[in-house]
Amino acid sequence: MAEIAFDAVRFAYAGGADVYPEPGLTIAFEPGVTALVGENGAGKTTLTKLLIGLLRPSQGTVRVHGVDVAKSTVAEMARIVGYCFQNPDDQLFERTVNAEVSFGPRVLRKPAADIDRGVSRALDACGLAGKEDVHPHDLGLSERKWVAIASALAGEPRVLVLDEPTLGQDYASRRRLRALVADLEAAGRTVLVVTHDMDFVGEACATTVVLSHGRVRYAGPTERAFADAAVVEDGGIEPPHVTSLARRLALPETVSPEAFLARLPRQTRGPAAS
Repeated sequence: MAEIAFDAVRFAYAGGADVYPEPGLTIAFEPGVTALVGENGAGKTTLTKLLIGLLRPSQGTVRVHGVDVAKSTVAEMARIVGYCFQNPDDQLFERTVNAEVSFGPRVLRKPAADIDRGVSRALDACGLAGKEDVHPHDLGLSERKWVAIASALAGEPRVLVLDEPTLGQDYASRRRLRALVADLEAAGRTVLVVTHDMDFVGEACATTVVLSHGRVRYAGPTERAFADAAVVEDGGIEPPHVTSLARRLALPETVSPEAFLARLPRQTRGPAAS
C-alpha cells in the first residue's frame, strides 16, 4: 500500500472551476523524497491541503498511511503529517524557539519523553541547538524557516510536507536541507517537497511529479523528469542548470552536480575534479 494515495479526487473552490478535472486526480506517493512541481495554479497547494485535511474532496478519496483523510480531523492528521509553510511568518507565533518547536507535540499531548526526544532531534537537525531561548522573530528569514521546519519535524510525523524549503537559504543551509531529507528517506519516511527550485529537485529528490492544470504530466525518477520537452513546457518548469549545461556539452542527461562530474570526460575535469 502506498504511503499517500489520491484516488479520482475532485475539488473546486467556491465559484471556481474544478482544480482536478474529470476523471480526477489519481496518484500515489511512496516513502522517500518526492518533488511536487509545476507552475502556479497547477494544483500543488490544493493537493497538500487535501493531504492534511484542511480541504475535503468533493469526489474520490485521499489516504495517508491507510487513513481516510475525509473521515479524520485536522488534529488527527497532524499526528501523521508535518507541514512547513512557504512563509515561516504564517506559522510562527510563540515567544521562544523551544516553545515554538514543542508546540505541536504538546498540543497533541504526546508523552513528555517523546516531546523531549522529538524537539531535541529537530533542533539538532535544523541547526538550532543553542538558540532555544531566542524569540523566533529575532532571527533572520533563513533561520525562521528552519524554526518552521523544526516545528513540523518535532512531532516525528511519518510524512513531511516542505513548501518552498530553499526560500532564503544560503549554500550551507541548502546542504543541511539535503542532509535532512536524505536522513528522513533513510529512516523510511515520506517527504513531499513543493518547490520551483529545480536545482534542489535535481540534487535532493529521487522522484518528481509534474502537475499541469490539475493533471499529472509526469511521475517517476527525477533523472528523467526533464527529458521530455513537452512535459517541461506544459508544466511551466525549467530543467536544473546542470541539466542544461550537460546538454550543451553533449553529455548524457543528468540532474545533479555529482552526476555531472561523474559523466564529465576525465581529461576535461582538471585537478580539482579528478
